[in-house]
Amino acid sequence: MMDVECSAADEFGGSVVSSDAGSDTGMEWTDARESLTHGSVSPVDPLSSEYEEVFSDRPDKPDSPLCNGNDADQDQQPLEQQQDDDDNFVVDSLGKIATEAEARLAARRQARAEAREIRIRELERQQKESEQPPDNVLSPAETKQQKLETPVRSRVAVNSPRNLLSAQPSNYQSSRRSSEDSMEDGGVNLRDMRQEMKDLDEKFKKAMFHNAQLDNEKASFAYQVELLKDQIEQLEESHFLLQKEHRDKCKEYSQLKRESDKVIEEKDMYKSLLEERDRLIQEAGLVIVGEDIASSEEEDSDEDEDSESTQSKKSPSPPKQRKALVSADNAQLLDSAGQGSLDVRLRKFKEERDELQDQVRHLKLELEEERNRSLKGSVGSSFSMNGPNDDEMDLNREASKQLGDYKFKLQKAEQDISTLQANVARLESQVLRYKTAAESSEKAEEELKTEKRKLQRELREAQVRVEELDTQNTHLVRRLDKLKNAKSALLKDL
Repeated sequence: MMDVECSAADEFGGSVVSSDAGSDTGMEWTDARESLTHGSVSPVDPLSSEYEEVFSDRPDKPDSPLCNGNDADQDQQPLEQQQDDDDNFVVDSLGKIATEAEARLAARRQARAEAREIRIRELERQQKESEQPPDNVLSPAETKQQKLETPVRSRVAVNSPRNLLSAQPSNYQSSRRSSEDSMEDGGVNLRDMRQEMKDLDEKFKKAMFHNAQLDNEKASFAYQVELLKDQIEQLEESHFLLQKEHRDKCKEYSQLKRESDKVIEEKDMYKSLLEERDRLIQEAGLVIVGEDIASSEEEDSDEDEDSESTQSKKSPSPPKQRKALVSADNAQLLDSAGQGSLDVRLRKFKEERDELQDQVRHLKLELEEERNRSLKGSVGSSFSMNGPNDDEMDLNREASKQLGDYKFKLQKAEQDISTLQANVARLESQVLRYKTAAESSEKAEEELKTEKRKLQRELREAQVRVEELDTQNTHLVRRLDKLKNAKSALLKDL
C-alpha cells in the first residue's frame, strides 16, 4: 500500500491524499503543499516579467534607444543588417525562453521530490503509530475515576483564588478545550480508520488472491483451447488426407469398373463372332479338324522345351496351327489317320505317301525285270514243240493285275496328297493372313495402350496438381480469415 501511494504521489506531484489518513494528516499535507507551491518555488507565468525582460530589448519598443534616432539614419541602414538583427533577436529570445522553461521544469521536479519525501515521512509515521498503541488510551477503571474526580476539581477550581484570575481569559480556555475535544475525536477517528484500513487490506488481499486464481484458470483454459485448436487442425488435416485417399480409391474403382465393362463387352463381341463363325461353317458344310495337344504330349513338349530353352529365348518359335477348316471328306481322311494334331496327321499321310511311292518304284523295277524275263522266255519257247507255258502266262496275268491295282492306288494316293497339299497351302495362307492381321492388331493395341497410359498418367498428374492447388487455396483462405479476424480484433481494441 505504501508503494502504491508513493507512486501516486510521484505521478501527480504530491497532490493526491489517501483516504486512510486522518484530518490532521490531511491538513499537514495541504500545508506542506502550499508551502512548496507558494513558498520556495513559485510557478512562472509565460507572460510574466521574465518575458517582459526578454522582449524589452526589441528595437521596436518606444523606450529603446534605437527608436530615438533620426529617421534619416534609419533609412540609410542597409536592409541586410536589419534582417540579421531580427534573426539574432529571435535566436536570443528563443534561447531565453528555453532556459526559462528548463528552470521551471527543474523547479517542478524539485517540488515533486520534496512532496514525495514529505509523503513518505508521513506514511512512515502513520505506520509506526498503527504498530505502537497510543499511551493516552485509558482503561475503563481509570476513565470512571477520572469522571469522579472532575467535579471535585471543578469545584475546587471555582472556589480557588486562581479562578478569579483565570476568569478573564475565558476565551483562551474555551478555545483550548475545543482543541482538546477535537484531538480526542481525531484519535477515535484514527482508530476507526485504521481498523477499516486493515479490513480493506484483508479484502484487497482476498480479492487479489481470487484474481490470481482466476488468472491461473484463465491461462489454463486458454492453454486447453489452444490444444483443442491444434487437435482440431490435426483432425482436419487427417480428414483431408482421408478424403483424398477416398477420392483416389473411388477413381481407381471407377477405372476398374470401366475396364471390366469393356472386357465384358469384348467377351460378348467375341462370343457373337464365334457363333457367327460356327453358323457359317455349318452352312458351308465344313468341319474343324485338329485338337489341342493332350496332356502327355504337353509333358513331352515341355521336356523338349526345357532342353531347348536357350534357343527359344534367343529366337521365338512361330505359333503352331492346331486347328483347320476342311471339307467332310478330308475330315474323314484325317480321322482315319488317327488321333493327334493336324501336323501329326499330315506327317503320317506324307510318310504313307513316301512308302507308297517307294513300293511303286520297287514294283516298277520288278515289273520291268519280269517283262524282260518273259520276253526272254517267250523267245526261247517259241521254237519249242510243246507250245507256250501255262504257268508263265498265269504269272504274267497276276503281275499285270497287281500292277493295275498298284497304279490305281498310286493315283488315288496322289490325288489325296494333292488335295491335302492344296488344303495345307490354303490353311497356311489363312494362317499367314490371320497372323499378319493379329500382329497389326496387337501393334495397334499396344500403341493404344501406351497412349491410354500416357493420357491416364497426365490425367492423374493434372488431378494431383488440382488437388494440391485446392489444398493450397484452402490454406490461404484460412490464413486470410485468420488475418481478417486478427485485424478486426485489433480494430476493436483500438
